[in-house]
Amino acid sequence: MTGPTLPVLLVLDYPGRRPEARISDLRLEESGYDVRYLMQPPLPREPSTAGYVAEFLPDADVSSPVHAILTYCGASALGQELALRTGCPHLLSFNAELCTPRTIGTEYRALLESVTGDPVALPPWWDPALLADRSDDFLKRCEAHLLDHIRQSLAAQFGADPADPTAAEDLREAEEALIPLLDGFLDWLAYLAASHRADHPAVDTDVISFLSQDQPAVDPWPGARSTRTIRVDTTRDDLLAHAATRGLVLEALHRLPPSPAPFDGGTR
Repeated sequence: MTGPTLPVLLVLDYPGRRPEARISDLRLEESGYDVRYLMQPPLPREPSTAGYVAEFLPDADVSSPVHAILTYCGASALGQELALRTGCPHLLSFNAELCTPRTIGTEYRALLESVTGDPVALPPWWDPALLADRSDDFLKRCEAHLLDHIRQSLAAQFGADPADPTAAEDLREAEEALIPLLDGFLDWLAYLAASHRADHPAVDTDVISFLSQDQPAVDPWPGARSTRTIRVDTTRDDLLAHAATRGLVLEALHRLPPSPAPFDGGTR
């Protein structure tokens, strides 16, 4: 005899290292929810928001109604697309932000500087129009540029002469060791680009936006049916680890009306 079906929560929360607490720190499983964390490696590299989110649908396994979608930061735009695809009318976001060209430029420079430790300018080809283009051209340019940047940094660190066969072999081995780092960079950039390229379709979704004390609000959230902001007296890093946040989230989830039967809204 099977037990009762638990309310399903779909979570979009980028899995990379960060100082901020995660949605998993809310421990919603302990309160009787079936929590499905969709952003698991290998992460998508799809250039469009719709294509990126579509990669998560098989793991979402929405054969029963989705009680709510939970998103962190820039993933809120992806959550909106997921709501459109599943018919879920409830989106709980945490420190939601719109991913702008400036945001992506800042993050790209941070990636470059993490390799050399020195300030680095954006490449000459960097252009907001390229970020908005729903093709893989942006990611291909980033991959080539990052790889060249890593090679130059390694050569400078080794003081290597490319004409020296032994030095060239050492550089090749060091470069291969950094491939996982490069893959992580590209995963992060693909996520940022997909979030930026969202067209924020009008959806029958009500957004409850949980914000830390100094986080700017995006109110109303573009395309949402309604937006309600809940401010928590805590820092950005501790928002999702704070006991008050957990209590407010559980209260909000308990008060949500039932979701309709799930559906796949089709490709866009």
